[in-house]
Amino acid sequence: MSFGETIKERRQSLGLSLRGTAKAAGCDAAYLSRIEAGKTAPSEEIVAQLASVLDADETELALMAGRLPASVKSAVPERSHELAVALRNTLTSSLEHARDRLAAPVASGDEPRAIDDGFAFEAISAIAEAESWRKEVFRPIYHVHKWWAQRLGSVFRAAIIASAVPAGSDVVDLFHKPVSLDGLTVFDPFMGSGTTIGEAHKLGCTAIGRDINPVAYRAVSVALGPLDRRDLSRQFDALTRSVAPKLQRMYRSVDSQCRPCDVLYYFWVKVLDCPKCHRRVDMFPRYVFTRHADRTKDVPVFTLCPSCDDVFPIGRNDKSATCPGCSTTFDPHDGPAKHTTAVCPGCSHEFKIAVTARAGDGPPAHRMYAKLVLRENGAKEYLRATEEDLALCGQLAKQLQQSNPPIPRVAIEDGRNTRQILNYGYRYWHQLFNDRQLLALTTLAGGIAELPAGPSRDALALLFSGVLEFNNMFASYKGEGTGAVRHMFSHHILKPERMPIEANLWGTPQSSGAFSTLYRSRLLRAVDYREKPFEIAVDATCSGRPKAEKVYHLSPPIGREIARKYPAKGLATGAIYLSCGSSAQTDLPDGSVDLVVTDPPFFDNVHYSELADFFHVWQEEYFGTGKRKSSTTRHQEEVQDTDARAFARKLRSVFAECHRVLRDGGRMVFSYHHSREDGWSSIAEAVLGAGFSLVQAQPVKAEMSVAAPKNQAKEPIDLDILMVCKKRVDDPRAMVDGNAAFKAAVRVASDKVARFNKTQRRLSRNDVQVVLLSQLLVELSAGRDAEAVEEVLGNLWDSAKRAVEEIWSGQQIFEAEPDEDAEDTATAQLRLF
Repeated sequence: MSFGETIKERRQSLGLSLRGTAKAAGCDAAYLSRIEAGKTAPSEEIVAQLASVLDADETELALMAGRLPASVKSAVPERSHELAVALRNTLTSSLEHARDRLAAPVASGDEPRAIDDGFAFEAISAIAEAESWRKEVFRPIYHVHKWWAQRLGSVFRAAIIASAVPAGSDVVDLFHKPVSLDGLTVFDPFMGSGTTIGEAHKLGCTAIGRDINPVAYRAVSVALGPLDRRDLSRQFDALTRSVAPKLQRMYRSVDSQCRPCDVLYYFWVKVLDCPKCHRRVDMFPRYVFTRHADRTKDVPVFTLCPSCDDVFPIGRNDKSATCPGCSTTFDPHDGPAKHTTAVCPGCSHEFKIAVTARAGDGPPAHRMYAKLVLRENGAKEYLRATEEDLALCGQLAKQLQQSNPPIPRVAIEDGRNTRQILNYGYRYWHQLFNDRQLLALTTLAGGIAELPAGPSRDALALLFSGVLEFNNMFASYKGEGTGAVRHMFSHHILKPERMPIEANLWGTPQSSGAFSTLYRSRLLRAVDYREKPFEIAVDATCSGRPKAEKVYHLSPPIGREIARKYPAKGLATGAIYLSCGSSAQTDLPDGSVDLVVTDPPFFDNVHYSELADFFHVWQEEYFGTGKRKSSTTRHQEEVQDTDARAFARKLRSVFAECHRVLRDGGRMVFSYHHSREDGWSSIAEAVLGAGFSLVQAQPVKAEMSVAAPKNQAKEPIDLDILMVCKKRVDDPRAMVDGNAAFKAAVRVASDKVARFNKTQRRLSRNDVQVVLLSQLLVELSAGRDAEAVEEVLGNLWDSAKRAVEEIWSGQQIFEAEPDEDAEDTATAQLRLF
């Protein structure tokens, strides 16, 4: 396919017009038309701009246009001969990689594995660090839909390779090669977003995934199942014709010049009646309602006048504001809501917000006060809400009542993660939306349900479910300069939002959290990755945040028919088998898998099912199987509990099933971290009680670097531990006394921390703690049962705390020594093409 054909197909698949694309790329539409027709060669600047506008790889587009990437071109004058040789060798190698995959040496029986010893966790963590900053870009297939534990694909690719190959193998080298592990079967009993299954599939393994939650099961089935880009595009176009006009009419208004325009976002505030004087009180913690993501820019913010509701700009740091409409002077950063209480502006009575909300008849009411519109010339404008805006809301509420579409009027069950909204008066899931949102969502869901059954409809249905987290009255405004809508699960909890934002559901090219924009940024990006999967390499020469380069031709395209039951004759090599249910009981034969690689829930953490019900009730209402609708994803065997013993018992049942289906000599590897003693003793009880022994603990980069829960932690945990297990009968180690085990754990943990320090990574106290405690479990599990490990661990807890402090305070970060043999960036890029 030529450069012009590639650009045209990419533009059309994103739903972009020729004129709009040309404008965004800074060129004339006629010029772009000639480029697409192959009549004109693009300039370097246009190649770069088109790559940005179309979210395409600039290096690939530059080569297709017959040009060198800018980073390589700059090195040509001084190193032309060397680069020419490298380019010839690289192209030859890449073509060979595209044809042939390297059959990795697979360890047999109880032969030591690379995950047991010699695992370069610091190098893998550097790759994972780069991935963590933009997981949705570097592993988009796992991010089409929300899940609460989306681990890093780089870590799990490395873990699978290291668990399969013999000790002494260079895992980092194999990571960046077209490795094939054909014939190896990998099982993940907690598949979640599908990271293990996807990485195993890319490596040629037979992949088996199971999850107790149907929301996770649906997401992975779409991500890894069959999906044709052209059919998906046709179905989206059909949906655009049938549904988009109806939705767009729901978000129309006029700008300051009384010209028709689209509304990007409506701004709302919760209101409660003062218990004393019964005046309606806005729950504004502040009157400033906008911001810019880049705090270094001197961009004005917008505030609301508390007296007349006028909307006007002020300086970001202004402590006082005077309304141009009514001349009221006020503090824009001080609203009636004060943390857990609010002060009535009328009678000065201070009352508790949650108590007052709970005493009402249903959830708190909301008041619209402002909007952000997109003018015909492409400019954005903040305006106050008008009577016409309110009248439109009323009309749509009547339309909802008259049309009476199917709405998931399902009760919210009590639970740790739902109790907060129950205390605010919410009783049903549909109450988390306003009437316009319910009308728009049911219109969109109904349109998708009418499409022909098949993978494309399933993918669009999944995208609809994913859009829900951005289009409800719990979403908030992040501001301009980033994705404007902060989704409702940004803190991993259901937090009632006092200043919610209502987004345009279908959206415009400048919308955030809209169906049409997420179609491009989530679904099509995942399709791109499925067709051309890649890994990432890190430029070790750059300072600050690691720079990632995409490395293609390491895996074949992703996706195939999903097996829904275990075949009587067994699974074919490379098959994907997914099922939904408790992993304490499976239909897998004894000794049928080579590796168990998983990420189990962490003790006393997020109860996934309680949050997943938000999506599940909509999925069941519109895209269920047609059988009796299920109102919840909660299950008595879900591995999560606030009680350590109950958690350990449930996890032990799953691990016992893993022990049954795992071949002798195989490995079970799972990621884990925890800051509490009972979090570790419960893991020991589950592992040892299931017949396994902990033989190694490999620390690796964990979680998203920009995750809100991590950023808010005083001592964040930035590491996961890959806990490596063998069947207990395969562990020849003899028991040593507790003090000797503790000393060995301190010595090994100190060495692992030092290895991170040598890569200029300083660990937090909690990171050091998880490294030490995981290693202590490894040392203690030799020859002991769970009860004995728990007893010794309890006796050593205070000593472990002191050791953590000593290791943490003794960290030394040295400047990296220059590597004379290191390639420069340009040569490295050529090597990686």
